Amino acid sequence: MSKKQKNLNVIKLSRAARLNSAFIIFGIILVYVVASIIKSVSKEPITTYKVSSSNINNNITCEGIALRNENEVTTSKSGYLIYFVRDGDKIKKNAPICTVDETGNVINSIKAAGESDNGNELFTHADYISIRDSIDNYKSAYSDEKFFNIYNFKSEIESKVMDLSSQVMMQEIQKGGAAVSSTVQTIKATESGVVSYYTDGYEKKTPETLSVEDFNEANYKKVSLKTGDILDAGSTAYKMTADENWHIVCQITNEQAKTLQDEEKVKFTINNSPNEIRTKFTLVPKGDYTFLVIQLNKYMVDYVSERFLRIEIILNKFEGLKVPNTALLEKEVFKIPKGDIIDDKESGKKKIELLRFDDKASDSDAGQKTVELIVYKSDEDYYYVDKDAFVDTDILLLGKKKEQKPVLSLEREKMNGVYLANTGIADFTEVEVIKSQDEFTIINDDGYLKEFDNIVLDSNEVYENQTLY
Repeated sequence: MSKKQKNLNVIKLSRAARLNSAFIIFGIILVYVVASIIKSVSKEPITTYKVSSSNINNNITCEGIALRNENEVTTSKSGYLIYFVRDGDKIKKNAPICTVDETGNVINSIKAAGESDNGNELFTHADYISIRDSIDNYKSAYSDEKFFNIYNFKSEIESKVMDLSSQVMMQEIQKGGAAVSSTVQTIKATESGVVSYYTDGYEKKTPETLSVEDFNEANYKKVSLKTGDILDAGSTAYKMTADENWHIVCQITNEQAKTLQDEEKVKFTINNSPNEIRTKFTLVPKGDYTFLVIQLNKYMVDYVSERFLRIEIILNKFEGLKVPNTALLEKEVFKIPKGDIIDDKESGKKKIELLRFDDKASDSDAGQKTVELIVYKSDEDYYYVDKDAFVDTDILLLGKKKEQKPVLSLEREKMNGVYLANTGIADFTEVEVIKSQDEFTIINDDGYLKEFDNIVLDSNEVYENQTLY
């Protein structure tokens, strides 16, 4: 065919037609770009979360009531009370604890000394520091919710000041000689033990007689006994605790009690002390609550001046990576024996042969193919693979003999995971849950997820392999 004949088959467009075609193509591209921009702008952004290390503490914190074998000792005469022993001191039998000043001569001499020019010398520098420390401790622990504690604080300070004053008064009695001693009645200890100078109505209570109302600190009234008080005959002068056996009773919820019911002993701390105590306990049901009764035979003297104690029951502490509960999802995978999977050594890819029947396949041979698998994890015997690589009608061809096995007969397992977002793709990553609490979960930090990784905050907002940004 000649060149002239070839040219007869070519249709030449006019310049106007070429321009119209260009405008149409440009218009299509412009519409696509505008639509993409609108879609991108209107699309809700995917929020991610940066993984951090943390822990969950399952400890139980509660208020405990200290119950001791407290004996109240009363006075036989009326008068001004003067203490010789510090509150909380251990004393021996027959040791002098206090005196009753029937005339008030000793008290008046102390007041006169305090009002003199040398009055500031009655207390030492260490005494003033002790009082100041008590005030600082109250200020640091103050809260509006527990304003009622100010009354107990007031009693504590008064007791401490008068406790220091008692030492000064004993010196004055000794200076006064026989003239003063004749009007003062000395009260001695009838048994050895620890002395304390307050009453609160809990002295005769036992773990069996305590009620839920007894734990309401707002109703608690502590009356300090201090030097200078005027007591009537028969009034309590001091308390003696001779027995080191005592109890701490805590009010806990019934759910908390369930976590302890199988334990023989409980480990706990008192008032945030670093000293951890382990001892036996009993649980006593009290309607909507349970009383945790802790039995002790030491440490009593350390808390003899306190009725309410802050107790922390030490349970399990879980450490790992912290992720929001909303980021977690559950994925079902197939378990396939390692021997049934083709392991491509060069590429490292895992594959499997199968028969797939569709509209285009005329017979079984036409539907045979090799499928690449997404392996999430493996153990000694199995690979755990993505189900989405298969359809329900697939027939696996296993081993050299190509034994047929329906894919639906494969063993299944559920995996916990999150969508890793480091690369901008929602990449499912398995995690091992250690402990869930409130809005967060602690997961094992020796898996595929690492600290500072970015994950999708809400797994329900995306699907696997979705482009995030």
